[in-house]
Amino acid sequence: MQAHDRSLPLPYVLRLGEEQVLSRWNMVRQKLTVSREQCKVAVAADGAALLLSTGRGPTMWRSRAASEWPCGPWNALVSGQVRVIEDGDQLSLDCNDPDDAIFTCHVQQQQQQQQQQQ
Repeated sequence: MQAHDRSLPLPYVLRLGEEQVLSRWNMVRQKLTVSREQCKVAVAADGAALLLSTGRGPTMWRSRAASEWPCGPWNALVSGQVRVIEDGDQLSLDCNDPDDAIFTCHVQQQQQQQQQQQ
């Protein structure tokens, strides 16, 4: 198995209690400056989406608040720090070039998820 085969196809869909590790293998152009486990995105029991930075370098995030169109500035989350991410927030794996590998969070309420499964 090659390194880039370790990731699941996009988009990643997470349900309550699930998590997804994001790493250099989730990038089109892999960079050694991004860790093999850069961050984890998890869905807590209350439905909140959480971002945990686990890499050597920081994981970047930015808000997609209505007042910050198109997006706010990039912020660093260093290893061990956790942040709740909201619908539309973006995260980046590469702190040296944050616009190179961007993931966008889309939050669905549990009721919407159940309707889609039926």
